[in-house]
Amino acid sequence: MTKLTTIDFHGAKLVAIAGDRPETTLVAMKPIVEGMGLNWEGQRKKIMSHPLVSKGATVTVIPSEGGPQETTCLSLDLLNFWLATIHPDRIKDEAVRTRVIEYQTECARVLFNHFFGKAIASGDHLTAQQTGGIVKSVVTKMRADLLLEIRAEMQAEIAPLMASMQEAMRSFDPTGAFVHDYKPMLAILQDHKVPSKGRRALSAQCSTLCSRYLQSRGLGGMIRISRETGRRVFKHEGVKEWLAAGGSNIIIAARDAALGQNTLPFPKLIK
Repeated sequence: MTKLTTIDFHGAKLVAIAGDRPETTLVAMKPIVEGMGLNWEGQRKKIMSHPLVSKGATVTVIPSEGGPQETTCLSLDLLNFWLATIHPDRIKDEAVRTRVIEYQTECARVLFNHFFGKAIASGDHLTAQQTGGIVKSVVTKMRADLLLEIRAEMQAEIAPLMASMQEAMRSFDPTGAFVHDYKPMLAILQDHKVPSKGRRALSAQCSTLCSRYLQSRGLGGMIRISRETGRRVFKHEGVKEWLAAGGSNIIIAARDAALGQNTLPFPKLIK
């Protein structure tokens, strides 16, 4: 039959099953969780689903006043690690928060001293060197597990940020900052009320003519390529100069032709 050990801890009864090492010493978790004032079922699910803590969890049949019953236990070497997964700042109830901090500060140490401190003092089971080795292995394991936990949490938090940054880089339009100063030729034709039919072909023609004009004048810096559309956009001042140099006549003529408003010659008067 499993031999249980009961340890008094600030008015609560901690239940454990002694082992020869912290890894084989099992601690009943329900009394600890309820002693802190937390919900047992919620913490039980958290323990069993945690990728690291669950490795030290086991369901053990232990005797009780009502007969043998299954109890979820955790190895002593992982108890402090599990306690560290509870964030006191997220607990609204001040009394519960105080109890949680109290358990995080003392619980694992009290249990460790109960099982292995006495052995050190009596010299019956462990030498100082053996105990030092146990303490070192526990601390090393806890540190490694804690680093893994921190790394996993950081990766979980950083991954969405990295994805967001990559998406922003993919959709970044270098002309975005110039949206008020630069326009595509299609928008210029719309400003001149050119009908939609045939507008895109005229836009390509005018875009080429405006580009040639600005480059011939040494004003190539007034032309940019939109990353979003892959088409040329023109600075307002450059478009204005091209329109004044004859571009406006090309657009107006094309617009009037599309609207059927070509200029007709006046008939000669009959004498």
